[in-house]
This record gives sequence, structure tokens and C-alpha cells, in this order.
Amino acid sequence: MLEKGFLHHQENENSRHQKLASVVSKTLLYLGAFVLISAFAYLLFNSGKSDMLIGMIMPFLFAGLGLILVSWLINRAYSKLRR
Repeated sequence: MLEKGFLHHQENENSRHQKLASVVSKTLLYLGAFVLISAFAYLLFNSGKSDMLIGMIMPFLFAGLGLILVSWLINRAYSKLRR
């Protein structure tokens, strides 16, 4: 297959996909951390109305945790492909 050129660019494409997955994973991780930190900071600064804000901020907390989980899953999947 290598003589005919089918496998010539295979390693280059795999490294490109791994780099893209790494960038996406880091972006989602930073975005999720930012969402979590900003939700907790908003709750901290408005602690007088914390009972009402818990229900309002809960979707943001779940979204931040979801982004971090997806980032971890992408990173784990592509790290297994490298081995």
C-alpha cells in the first residue's frame, strides 16, 4: 500500500487530528472552568439572595461541569489513540 501512495499521508493526518483534539479539549476545559468560576463568583457577590439564585445558577453549574467532562473525554479518547 505504501508503494501506491495510499498510506503516504496517514501519519500526518493523525497528528493533525490529535492537535485539533488537543486544542478543542483545552478550549472546552477553560470555558467550563470559566463558567463554573463565574457562576460561583456571581453567587458569592449576591449572597443576600442566594436562595433564589441557586435555582437560576444551577444550569450554569451543570453546563460548566458538562464542558469539563466532555473535555476530559476528548482528551482521554485521543490519548488512547496515540498509544
